[in-house]
Amino acid sequence: MQDSIYLYSRGDRLGSHIIQYLSIIIYAFYNNLYIVYEPEKVNYNNEYEYENVKYNKSCIVKAILKWIDNHNKKFPNKNYLEQYKNIHAMEYLLDFETKFDPNSYFYSCDLLIITTQVLYNIHTDLISYFKKYICKDMRKYIRQCIDDFVLPYNPEKSILVHLRLGDVKDREDYDGSICGNHYKHRIDNDYQSIQGITLAVGYSNRQTPLAKHKVELAIHQAKQKYPEHEVIIVTAPGDYEIDYPYRCIRSNDENYDMFLLCNADVLILSRSTFSLSAAFLGSAREVWSPLWGHFICTGIGTKYDNSKFNYFF
Repeated sequence: MQDSIYLYSRGDRLGSHIIQYLSIIIYAFYNNLYIVYEPEKVNYNNEYEYENVKYNKSCIVKAILKWIDNHNKKFPNKNYLEQYKNIHAMEYLLDFETKFDPNSYFYSCDLLIITTQVLYNIHTDLISYFKKYICKDMRKYIRQCIDDFVLPYNPEKSILVHLRLGDVKDREDYDGSICGNHYKHRIDNDYQSIQGITLAVGYSNRQTPLAKHKVELAIHQAKQKYPEHEVIIVTAPGDYEIDYPYRCIRSNDENYDMFLLCNADVLILSRSTFSLSAAFLGSAREVWSPLWGHFICTGIGTKYDNSKFNYFF
């Protein structure tokens, strides 16, 4: 039996790192495991370079490590690290499957495999579990670690909309039900073979901008329910226009963007792991979320869903 789990990094940006780190934390909390990490190897705990772009340290990741340090205080003091000296996490392999083992964590960099095995372990969607058992203390550490950020809106009267543009702005939208229903069928039927990225759904399982009419419909539904709330767009800076009639915040600081999204009263997610991180860490009373494979594998939109967001494809 495991007595610990290793917090490992990946080759990607902040959103997917946060989802991976939180998934490991949920698994450790549920199974009462010590969380081993090496500070110098935790991406975003230090300056980090990915695809020739340098990223600063993240106050969110700093808060995550503070939570882990506090969690670890309840375990015996011993050398947990020794068993992980030669650890290797499997990189992406198309059409790879692994049998679910309730007594052993499978180290992979495929978020679909990571989240599905945690989902099968805890038998509820990851977001609702995190909200119930971990989020309050995690937000306390985030408040301690955030930079001198100021909210430029009234959080109690806010609808924040994240648009995933930037490096994927030229990708075409797709029908999220293609990949969403593929993984939903497997999860709802408790397939014990956990599947990662697959060619079976082709193009339809990656981060892309959502078609404007989908975003506008979600905004319309949110405004009908919260007519006094201000709609604010949050997206990456760039030499392109944002064709929405709302205030738009475009900063170069991922931490600031996450701070904004986490303090929204109502949150409309993009098709991105960055916005999904805000659904975990934020205080939104209501969330609109697109469904696609990566979101489905956290349990939302499946029989394990206890978050009950407003979903669209």
